[in-house]
Amino acid sequence: MRKSRQKGAALVLAIAIASVAAIAWQQRASLSQLLMAQHVLEQSTDAASLAAAQHHARLLNAHAYLNRTVMAHQVAMAHLLTIASAEKMRREMSIRFTRFNPPVYLIAMMFGPHHAAAYAASQFSVAGSTLQGVHQLHAAFRRHDQAITGELKRARKSLLSNVEHDTRAIVWAVLDRNISKKDTASPRLDVQVEMPIRDLGLQTIHPTDSVWRHWFNQTINQHQYLQKRSDTAISWWVVDPKCPHLRHNLRRRGDSSFEVDGLWQATDTLSFHAVRGLKIVLCYWREYPMGFANIKSNAGKATGLSDWDQSLADAGDFPDDFRKITFFRWFTSQFALTAMFHGFANVLADGWGYKTQLRWRAHSRVQPYVLRQGQQLRTKVSVAQRLDSLKDPMLKLGLRIKGLLSVQSDWGAALSATSVAEAYYDRFQPRLDQRSEIPNLFQPFWMARNVATR
Repeated sequence: MRKSRQKGAALVLAIAIASVAAIAWQQRASLSQLLMAQHVLEQSTDAASLAAAQHHARLLNAHAYLNRTVMAHQVAMAHLLTIASAEKMRREMSIRFTRFNPPVYLIAMMFGPHHAAAYAASQFSVAGSTLQGVHQLHAAFRRHDQAITGELKRARKSLLSNVEHDTRAIVWAVLDRNISKKDTASPRLDVQVEMPIRDLGLQTIHPTDSVWRHWFNQTINQHQYLQKRSDTAISWWVVDPKCPHLRHNLRRRGDSSFEVDGLWQATDTLSFHAVRGLKIVLCYWREYPMGFANIKSNAGKATGLSDWDQSLADAGDFPDDFRKITFFRWFTSQFALTAMFHGFANVLADGWGYKTQLRWRAHSRVQPYVLRQGQQLRTKVSVAQRLDSLKDPMLKLGLRIKGLLSVQSDWGAALSATSVAEAYYDRFQPRLDQRSEIPNLFQPFWMARNVATR
């Protein structure tokens, strides 16, 4: 009778043990899933902050490329101005070649066939003796100027117009893609984004600023064509026993200047200087201008005369011919005498170039962008995920059993994660001069990385 009463006791014990094991397994599974949810949240937050910093780095690199594009347009405009000056001088040479003033055979006899060939080559141009070539160069100059003041200026504004909105959109997109699952609604997240100021610490500077001016001068100096143009051919024939110390000269002079106030200017001259003299003390060079050009560009509100033009304006009149006044009489004026013997310039050709000066107008000065020194470019993303938004039903059941999740809709228990990322400047290789380089917007070396949370 006692044996029959003990039947089924083992089953009760087995059921009790199985229940305890099931509860332990469920607790372990719930904890593992909770840790996995926290891990996913932390990884997603790191990815979101890094994506925001990468967006800022791309914006900074874009502004660096825009600065370099502006510089490229400026260099192109400088070349166009200089080429137009050479074309204007060629046109004047073509006119004087047809007038035999001076004759080409005289240049060949005095200075050699290569100089005579260059003189004669002024005839071989589709523009002939017109300014058609100069006008075409001016049109190209205006297109570059319009690109700077139009397309590039609008591009800069568009890059900075929605920085904060785009950053938040990127953060939400990354979180939504990493945390939510397919065919499910987006999780309920509390996201806080702390980012740099809206303009990322960018500011415009005047083109006369030392930073931009130094870079501009360095870039211009790399182009030999934009430097001073000076060459003198000397004829070693003794022309006059009264002036044995002088020789005929063929002087080529030219210069391209780019002033800080927006005045750009290119001048080119070519003159034949024949030795003349009455006595040894009165020997001089009679100048015969063969070609001349003077083209000036004003940017924005820049007005007035350059230092070179001012010196020519102060010199007085440069006669077109010497029927009313002899060259010697004009030459003995104080300015001409000083100019002739200080630098051996083409004074008369410079004066004629100034009288026939061409003026090109630029819309406005460039507006380079630089980065404020000491600007922190860090983005901090803080994310809180409500536990009742977790999608696994077993995890919800386990949390309810443990009392961590209630059925109240206003319950605020949540997982949380914080991540910080920054845009930083990293030059991939040392400079050639071995000097350190501060973060700048002249090189596109901006990258992004996660940093420790303070």
